[in-house]
Amino acid sequence: RKRFDLKGKYVVLGLDRIDYTKGVIERLQAIETLLEKYPTMRGKLVFLYAGSPSRLKIPSYAALNKRMALYERRINAKYGNEHWQPVVSITQHLPYEQVLALMRLADVCVVSSLDDGMNLVAKEFLAARNDEGGVLLLSEFTGAAWELPGVKTFNPYDTDEFSRRLFELSQPDPSKTRPEIRRLRRHVRANNIF
Repeated sequence: RKRFDLKGKYVVLGLDRIDYTKGVIERLQAIETLLEKYPTMRGKLVFLYAGSPSRLKIPSYAALNKRMALYERRINAKYGNEHWQPVVSITQHLPYEQVLALMRLADVCVVSSLDDGMNLVAKEFLAARNDEGGVLLLSEFTGAAWELPGVKTFNPYDTDEFSRRLFELSQPDPSKTRPEIRRLRRHVRANNIF
């Protein structure tokens, strides 16, 4: 929290390999829409994106990285100020202990895959939250959305819905979120690789 000046901020975490199937641009579009439609979130929300660069020698991946950087700069220039930047990116490989720390400090972990497999990040987030805090928000196109009963889902192509869901989750009710995360943690514990 201290390193990225997150004290008192509502932290939305994106954590995945930088890949066009992960919906990273759609996530940035949703954050921009949220800040436009819900001005009360300005100065309060931080989208913390921890993405490992991959396949940078492939032109489409290099272009994706450039496009992401442009979006981030535009959003931060339009809405940020000297005391707050709405988008913070960590584009390097992180040790597992730091990944766990990010999962533990996040208010919401967003997996916005456009077409993907089981999305282990979702399960790792649930396993990391032994404090029973935080909320998991999954693209309806993820494999984990089909496997995790009752998890909160959204359509990553619908920017308005995506931003609305993020805004709604910024007003948490612990009496509802704790039982949900507890139930999802039990499911992940029971449905392991064996």
